[in-house]
Amino acid sequence: MTIDKKYKIEEATSKDPRREVLHAVHVANVNGSAKAIATDGRMLAMVPVEMGDGDSDNVNVRKEAFQAARKAYGRLPVVHLKLNGKAIVNEPGSERAFDYIDGQYPNFTQVLPKAAEQSVSVTLDANLLVKLWKALGGEDDKRQGITLKIGCVNGKTEQTRPIEVSVRGADGYGLLMQMRTE
Repeated sequence: MTIDKKYKIEEATSKDPRREVLHAVHVANVNGSAKAIATDGRMLAMVPVEMGDGDSDNVNVRKEAFQAARKAYGRLPVVHLKLNGKAIVNEPGSERAFDYIDGQYPNFTQVLPKAAEQSVSVTLDANLLVKLWKALGGEDDKRQGITLKIGCVNGKTEQTRPIEVSVRGADGYGLLMQMRTE
């Protein structure tokens, strides 16, 4: 299996010790395309992968295998894992094998959105959103939720309209400008 190095899919895995299968990255065929999927039950990440000859799909790969592959391939733009009974990472002069995590991965396809009659797309700078969240007191343990209020006119966002930002349980208020995408 080949995955673009920019994808750090393992960041979306769970840290909850009670659900070991969610510590894994699930590799499966989704609607005819090979994907790596990770979830912690509150977020889900799905990225494209390319399966190689002899690679198995519908397997739960330990996140450590992805980390080891990224390290082993250094500056190369893609990393390779052999998925055949175990996840195997070829390192200079050796190879490391990672056992799969046994268990039924959750049925993530049931939460994938269906085609909407109408949708709104907003592009924003995630780094600015995090800075604003911190400025509004979001790092306080009791206030981890963030609300984005996106104004629309006739179901479409206006590029010049700022996004209103507030943090659950805090009195602060912020604005974030949309990024230009044209």
